[in-house]
This record gives sequence, C-alpha cells and structure tokens, in this order.
Amino acid sequence: MRTETATSPSGLMQLLKPHRPSNKQFSIMGLLVLITAVFELAIPLLSKFMIDNISQSTFEVSMIAALVAIVLLAAIFEGGLAWYGSHLGETTNKKLRFSVFSHLLHAQQSALNNEHSAELSARVVNDSMSIKSILAEDLIGFISGLVSIFAVVIIMFFLDWRLTLVLVACIVAGIVLITPLAMSMRGIGMAMQEAEAQLIANVSEWLRSAKTIKVHNASSQVLTSGQTLLDNAYHHAMRQARVLALIGPISNLILMVSMIAILATSAIWLADGSLTLGTVTAFLIYLFGLAFPIMAMGMFFSNVQRASGAAERMQKLLQIVKENTENGDSLAHINHLEVKALTYTVDEKTVLKNINWQLPTTGLSMIIGESGSGKSSFIQQLVGLYPETLDSVHINNKPLSAYCLNSVRAKIAWLEQQPSIFIGSVRDNLCIGLIQKPSDQDIIDVLSRVGLGEWLKKHDAGLDLLLSEQLNTLSGGERQRFALARALLRDPELLILDEPTSALDKESEQSIMQLLRSLANNICVLMVTHNRRLIEESDHVLCLKEGTQISTNPYGIPARGQ
Repeated sequence: MRTETATSPSGLMQLLKPHRPSNKQFSIMGLLVLITAVFELAIPLLSKFMIDNISQSTFEVSMIAALVAIVLLAAIFEGGLAWYGSHLGETTNKKLRFSVFSHLLHAQQSALNNEHSAELSARVVNDSMSIKSILAEDLIGFISGLVSIFAVVIIMFFLDWRLTLVLVACIVAGIVLITPLAMSMRGIGMAMQEAEAQLIANVSEWLRSAKTIKVHNASSQVLTSGQTLLDNAYHHAMRQARVLALIGPISNLILMVSMIAILATSAIWLADGSLTLGTVTAFLIYLFGLAFPIMAMGMFFSNVQRASGAAERMQKLLQIVKENTENGDSLAHINHLEVKALTYTVDEKTVLKNINWQLPTTGLSMIIGESGSGKSSFIQQLVGLYPETLDSVHINNKPLSAYCLNSVRAKIAWLEQQPSIFIGSVRDNLCIGLIQKPSDQDIIDVLSRVGLGEWLKKHDAGLDLLLSEQLNTLSGGERQRFALARALLRDPELLILDEPTSALDKESEQSIMQLLRSLANNICVLMVTHNRRLIEESDHVLCLKEGTQISTNPYGIPARGQ
C-alpha cells in the first residue's frame, strides 16, 4: 500500500470502507438533513413576512402559530438527526474496533513480539474514537452546514443580491483563514495519539509492577519518567487546543464582520427605500444561523486531518500478516511427532539450529538446558506459532504447514511458564477455547486432581468466583496448578508444559509429577525444566545448549528410558 493512500483523507475512507453505513442509511441521514434544513431555512422567511406585515398593520395570529410550529418541528428533526448520526458513528466504530481487534488476535506471533499490549489496546480504543467522531458528529455538521450555506446563499441572492455578495466575501475570507489551521491538525493529532499510546503502555506496566517498584525504592525514578511522558502528552494536547481555540474565534470574527458589513450597507439601502426592514431581519437571522455551519465545517476539516493520522496507525496494524489457521487437512489424531532440521532465527540471531528429535506418542519427555538455550522457543514451534518453521515440525509424517492449525491446536494443551489469568469466572477461565463445555462437576473433579479442590471450597462463589490478572486470588503455585487444570480439560493428545513446577513446594511438586506420570501412560507429556531431580522421572530427554542439540546430558542424570 502506498504511503500517500494511508496518510491522506482517502486513506481514512479506505479504512472505513468495509464498515461504512449502507447506502440506505446514508439516504435516511441525507433526508433528515434536508428536512431539518428546510424547517430551519423557513424560519427567517416567515419572520420576514411577519415583520413586513406588522409594519403594514396587517398582523395575523396564524402566522405566529405557524412560526412556532416550524421552530418546534425543526428542533425535533434536529434532535432525531443528532441521534441517528450518533447511531451510525457508534455502529461503524464497533465494527472497526472488532475488525482491528480480530486482526491482531489472529496476527502472526513474530509481529506481536515487539509490540506492547497496552499500546496496541490504545490503538484499538483511542485511535478509533477520533475516527468515530467524524461519522457520529462532524459529518452531519459538515453536510448540514454545506446544505445550509448553499441554500442560504441562494435564498439571500433572491432576497437581495447586494447583501449576498457582501456575505459571500466575508465567508471566503474566513475559509482562507481556517484552512491552514485545519490542515495542521493531522500532524498534531498523530503526535498526540502517539504520546497517549506511550503513556498508556508505560502506566499499565508500572501499575502492574507496583510491588517491585516499591521494594526497589524506584518510585521517584518512575515518577520522573511518568512526568516526562505526561509533559509530552500535555505539549501535544496544548498544540491541539491552540488550533481548536483559533477556529472558534475566527468563525465568530466572520460572523461579526459579516453582521457589521450587512448593517452598514443595509442602512444605506433602507434610506433610499430599495430594501425593506423584513429583508434585513431575514438576512441577520440567516447570518446567525450560518455561525454554527461555518464553525462545524471548520471543525470537520480539522478533525478529518486528525482522524487521518489515526487511520494511518490503524492501517499499519491491519497490514500485519495474519496466521493461516483454517486452511489445510484436519488432524484426527497424533500418531507420530517428529522435528526435522528445525532452525529458528529472530532478528538475524539463530535461536535454534538444526534440531532433530522424534517424540514418542506416549511417555514423559523433558527438554533441559541452561537459561537462554532455546527450550521455550522450541516448544513454541510445536504449536505452530511461527510460520517459518511449520515445515520442520511433522505430525503423522506430514509438515504442520499441510494441516489446519486450529485442528492441530485442538489436540494440544500448552502450559506457559507464566500462566495467563483472564478477567472472568473460574469456569470461564478453565473452559476457554473449548467447543464442548464440561459440566461443573467435571471442572471440580479436575481442580481436585491438581490439588485445588480445597482452594475452591474456601470461596463461597465457587466456579463463579471472579478472577483477573491483578486479583491476588491465586498464589504462584496455585496459578500453575490452575493452568494445568485448564490444560487437562482440553483432553489433549500432546501436553506441553514450560517449567510447571517452578513455583511449587516439594510436596506439591511430587503430587503434580505423579499426575503427569499417570497421564504419560496414555498421551505424550513434554516438559521444560531446570529441576535436576525431575530428570530421573522422564522417559526421554532433549538437551539444548545455545540453541543446539547436544548428546551429552549436562546434569549427568540419566532418564528412565535411557
């Protein structure tokens, strides 16, 4: 995609194209705009006739009643138009957010490794707000303003072409003044959104690590960094405020100059009888009615430039390559699992080099090695997180690239070194990703198997207990056992565990290892560990050193199967 497409207002339209309202919805909005404009334009004309009749001593009550009715109808349709515009804007914003969120969720892991989750969240939420306001507020103001100005100029021209020329000259002068300010908003908006994203990312990280910051007496250092980020966000916010503050006064200046010019010239023409008082009154009412359209149009162009910057950032997210998880053969069972010449490189650094290993379909296998030897990177290749190594992992003598990844992952359960806890109930956390939900009793039984039965009984809410990443409901060891329960509910054929006993005491460790040995009788259990005592429990061992497979066990402790 060319850069100019992404950074211009046309790039904004390209981003919104898949989510834009239908032609029918735009037609309804256009009809509401026209009806509202007709009622608002009729008010000055009726006022003109009423004033001219008063001056001729032919005052009619029916004309006042008609004027009041039209004012009320104009207010009703204007409120309906505002609601309908907000409805279209919010609907489009919801679709856009879901599209970007879904894209990021299916993006290749290698593209997400260098991104901060909080900053990505800011992109999805904050940047879309700037885009939403265009449809929900500014677009209606722009269309209404355009219709109003066009219609008012025509009506004024028929009322008195001389006053119309005076007004048009003032409007053109105002447009010349406002346009440069509006154009400057794109760069300011991009800088402001970038500053806010950095602020959100860092504040989220600091609050998550509040305990560490306190214990290390790092509060002053963090506050200094926070102040710098706040100053940067404040600087760009004030740049934006200065531009927006100028647009309003310039619009008012146009209004005041137009009014003075019209009063000055109309005084001359009133004196010579070529102009009526009713016509002057209509002109002034139209003039005041143009104040909001002129300001709305100025704000529209300003906000379009700002939204174009947000659209550019969201376009970059949508350009991230997605995983191909649905195409390919469906995997029924894992009968054979082998890694052939596996090499994995990150930023020109070789993390894994020419690994060859055949995993048994049952038994307890372990991956051992020093920190940084590539153990965690190895097991991530087995679940297909990195497309560049799919052809090196073979299941049933076919590479992962030949399979539908969703069907492969349905046969695998993965326990991370730092298990994730999602905002939701115990039940929701344990059943994540499951198509067929287990019964509550099945969930309770699995929690008991991993040693969390008593923990559950302590909480009156039971399976409805609310969990989140920040709630200290689970200790480190309980969190690992909780994640193991989540894995067991998947009923996997391959269970992958990354340091599952690192936060467990010796008694809990023995209990978990007994469970894993029992599971290994029927499925393949693959475990990453630093614990030397556990090697004797394994049937097979893969030893890694600096990303390379070595034949010598660095701990000198033989596995049961070797």
